Amino acid sequence: MDMADRTAFRQLIARHDGVFSTSEASACEITSSALHRMVRSGLVTTAVRGVYRMSDRPVDARMRCRMSVLAAGSGAALVGGAAAWWHGLVTVEPTTVRVIAPRGRHAAPIDGAQVWHRDVDPRDLTVIDGLRVTGLPLTVLDAAVDIGVSVMDRALQRGSVTLMQLDETQRRNRGRRGSPRARAMVAAMSEGARSVAERQATALLRSAGISGWRCNHPTCGYVIDITFPDLKVAVEIDGFAFHSDPVAFQHDRRRHNTLIANGWIVVHFTWQDVTQRPQQVLAHIRAALTRASAA
Repeated sequence: MDMADRTAFRQLIARHDGVFSTSEASACEITSSALHRMVRSGLVTTAVRGVYRMSDRPVDARMRCRMSVLAAGSGAALVGGAAAWWHGLVTVEPTTVRVIAPRGRHAAPIDGAQVWHRDVDPRDLTVIDGLRVTGLPLTVLDAAVDIGVSVMDRALQRGSVTLMQLDETQRRNRGRRGSPRARAMVAAMSEGARSVAERQATALLRSAGISGWRCNHPTCGYVIDITFPDLKVAVEIDGFAFHSDPVAFQHDRRRHNTLIANGWIVVHFTWQDVTQRPQQVLAHIRAALTRASAA
């Protein structure tokens, strides 16, 4: 029978970005011989064994995500940054598509895809637009490791997930790739990034042998995170947007402007700067101290 008569198959193609598997075609009553004829005619292209795409469609990110999950076999799901993009948490298309597949199931991956094998609790999986992906909490945890903590910050700020959901999901998925970093991010969100980063920043200053600083030092009517009072250099640790609001934002701007007006040099760092780029933080602080000494 001509493909034009296969209403179910046409609907599948429309819903799934022109990508389908052998089993999906079979469910639409497309026989293996009919599928082979489509391939030979050039109407359909084989991505990997058992996974196909319509040849008249240029391959885009959605197609790569679908082909990568189908190629990984039954039970596979989109994970990490690619899952965050599929959920709509980020707008930048993934350059690498990462997929998780149950242990013991190995298949030829699509070029440009990475497949990790681990078992995932069904509570941490969902289906969006016909594609299996990790649920929002696990996606946020993994994407924060892949892309950056800002993914977690925005998801919390928007109410897409809660800290309780992140903590429960993290505990349920111990031992996965990036788990320690994700756990530290959740802890920072729960406790407050400033307090965590301040402790790490002061430990960093001590280990680098930098002296002359004070913690939570009052000056100009404000309590500053870290100061070098003799040189009038202030180090501010910015919190996450999740813990902020317009009033806090305005307060931070007024404090910054007041310090500058009173002759202070102010350098700002985020939790991610202190925890992931400590040498850059030290370099910026040393540069500020050098500039203040020369003034």
